[in-house]
Amino acid sequence: MCKEEQLNIYFVRHGETLWNKEERIQGELDSPLTIKGIEDIQKLAGNLSGVEFDEVYSSELGRAYETASILSDGRHRIKRLKEFNEKNFGDWQGMEIKEIYRKYPMQAEFYFNDIKNYNNKEINAESLEHALRRFVLGVRKIVKSLRTGNVLVVSHGTILKLFFNYIDNKDVNELNEKDLMENTSFRVLKYCEGNLML
Repeated sequence: MCKEEQLNIYFVRHGETLWNKEERIQGELDSPLTIKGIEDIQKLAGNLSGVEFDEVYSSELGRAYETASILSDGRHRIKRLKEFNEKNFGDWQGMEIKEIYRKYPMQAEFYFNDIKNYNNKEINAESLEHALRRFVLGVRKIVKSLRTGNVLVVSHGTILKLFFNYIDNKDVNELNEKDLMENTSFRVLKYCEGNLML
């Protein structure tokens, strides 16, 4: 139990986008939210209506910023942080997964099924380790500026999974792309007396 007040950080994955529907890798490229995506964000806004957020953050990418804007409904100035951007997937960005398997069969098989053998350099992508490090830096910026209250962070599937694995004391090589948070789902972490807790 916290002896003092705690900080609650609500991590949300952005709403469904066109490329999510088309099973394309987005990375640091962008595609518009779908009608379903917008409706799901509005539902989530209703579910979170009882939470008073002190600060709202999103990645720099449009899909996350738009999600945060709908959730905030004009009540906050949304702070965009590069640290919360999706992992950069290099040459794969904008490509359908089936196309990736066709053009990069070995690296695709490694990334999606045997990630310890995946080599980000072969597709000019950001490493898992680097992506995780920068996300953690973003979280540290938040807990340095605010010790109590509620914070909303809208980010992306792969980078959030890397972070939650880290919180759960798992290795980066335990990332499983088939087990990401669904669009507009969220997870709350409590920051109390210098520690992040589930």
